[in-house]
Amino acid sequence: MKRADQITGFITLVFSLVLMEGSRRMPPSATFGPGAGFLPFWCGALLAVLSILLIANAVRRPAAVSSKPVFPAGRVLLLLSAVVVGLTVYMFTLEFLGFLVATGLLTAYLLGFVQKVKWTTAVVVAVLNSTALYVVFQVLLGINLPANRF
Repeated sequence: MKRADQITGFITLVFSLVLMEGSRRMPPSATFGPGAGFLPFWCGALLAVLSILLIANAVRRPAAVSSKPVFPAGRVLLLLSAVVVGLTVYMFTLEFLGFLVATGLLTAYLLGFVQKVKWTTAVVVAVLNSTALYVVFQVLLGINLPANRF
């Protein structure tokens, strides 16, 4: 796990530096306040600090021999694959079904199929989730969500 943390920390550090450089190239604000690159820059800076801490922690930690496999196997791999398939289908159907319907279906799928919650509970939670998202974004914040083709 020590080597995996070092590799993950290095990759994350490179990604955060690329993110910070890309956000620096974004245009500044034309009005009073921060520009478009403000939030991505500071998220990249926080990610860089956390990745450096991960690398430092991995270097200080003694190498332990672990009997646990690094990559999931068996049932965990099957559930992980089911989540990836669900998110892929969600990504491709989002524009056609619209945000609320696709998100409701994804929530029901993840709860019912992956987590093995009773389907009635999964459907109720999915409807409540979509309703809450609609109220927060559409009603309270006035943000238009992607609509379906119907």
